[in-house]
Amino acid sequence: MKFFTEPDGHYSIEVKGRTLVFVIDGVVDMEMALRSMLEFKIKVTELSEPYWASLMDLSCWGLHPPDIVDFIHEFHEWAEKNGQLAEAAVVNSSVLKVMARDKLVEKRGKMVHQEYFKTYAEAVEWLQHLSLYDEES
Repeated sequence: MKFFTEPDGHYSIEVKGRTLVFVIDGVVDMEMALRSMLEFKIKVTELSEPYWASLMDLSCWGLHPPDIVDFIHEFHEWAEKNGQLAEAAVVNSSVLKVMARDKLVEKRGKMVHQEYFKTYAEAVEWLQHLSLYDEES
């Protein structure tokens, strides 16, 4: 598991089968966003599978400044071109997080199946059903 900490938050990236689990805790600033996207790309290229999914645990996400939105859009384009099939986003019951995340994925193509979940367990179950998540990895 890769872990990065800053004063206002931290993130971790872990591989579970063909799923990259990305956990954000706190506010995502520009440095954290760019660092995490680079590490995410490295993890994707290290996968031995051509297709993959992401599990975004946003339950403790403190949102982000508006200046990173264009970088996130570029990352989503890259992800889709590089085999992303699905994304499960854990947002608890937060309407604000769903609205913020929708803004970040609005330019994503139609090839990535994206769903919101109230709990981490629900997201894992959905990804397991798609044969993309493996707890043993």
